[in-house]
Amino acid sequence: MAGWPKSQWQRFIRQAAGEARNVVFTEHALLRMRQRQISRVAAIEILRRGTLHREPEPNQRHGTLECRMEYYIAGRHLALVVAVDAANPAVVVVTAIDLDRG
Repeated sequence: MAGWPKSQWQRFIRQAAGEARNVVFTEHALLRMRQRQISRVAAIEILRRGTLHREPEPNQRHGTLECRMEYYIAGRHLALVVAVDAANPAVVVVTAIDLDRG
């Protein structure tokens, strides 16, 4: 699974986010979402419709891959970094980024 191309990871994340219960938010992600005024509804939409522009990066400490899903929503270019694990169908939202503001 770690050898999947971006397109397959993108499909995996979109499918997982199809069920909101598969999306877990870290405290850090919730803090960044509040700071950047990104609702949970918008976050789920980013995961369901977003695209991966960068290659997933391994997080050796947690044994996951981190993927950045990007999407234009409500006139804003936003991104979520999610951790995915081959053994777990859930996606963990690690942080939220407003790409218009850096």
